[in-house]
Amino acid sequence: MIDFLKDLLKIGLVAILKIISYFSVGTAGGAIVCWYYGIPIGVSILGGILVLGIALALTSDSIFD
Repeated sequence: MIDFLKDLLKIGLVAILKIISYFSVGTAGGAIVCWYYGIPIGVSILGGILVLGIALALTSDSIFD
């Protein structure tokens, strides 16, 4: 039972870290573009959401694989 919980926690933490890293990279990229073009930095969060959506769509196990 403990091994099951350890494995479940490990899988969950790995998934959360991947999601946070995808979102961070997308937001950082969006912030650089916003800074370069003079767009308000708050718009950069859209880059994080876009990258997160694409990454989750491409890495998920679905019927489209």
